Amino acid sequence: MSSITFSKINLTNLIDHHIALLERFGIKDEAPFSLIFFSLNDQKEIDNLEIFQRILRRTDALFNHDSDYVVMLTGTDWNGATELLSGIQQFLDQEPLDNIVTYPEDGENSKILIKKLREIVEDNCNFTSELLK
Repeated sequence: MSSITFSKINLTNLIDHHIALLERFGIKDEAPFSLIFFSLNDQKEIDNLEIFQRILRRTDALFNHDSDYVVMLTGTDWNGATELLSGIQQFLDQEPLDNIVTYPEDGENSKILIKKLREIVEDNCNFTSELLK
């Protein structure tokens, strides 16, 4: 298990590409995916990127900017995303926050999904992440 890490500039392109693949193969409604957000603003002493690359699946896409992370969890619904995110937050000794959006329930394209995730993060965390702009 080892996720692939992408630059933040690829976030919208990869989401839209994944949606196009789901539509192409006619599985748009059968293969949800989720986006989760978490921040490590006070956890700089550990090698965060390597830890998350190891615990995520090879099919998951990890995006980071500074100490903020978004993970695209392919084939994962809201319940699965909640379980993973709460495990990460527990490991980091953080308050559990549902910084999660799922496709297609929360949006049909990257622009809508990222906007919705940004709104959730702003409400839950009281800041705007550069990763979600």
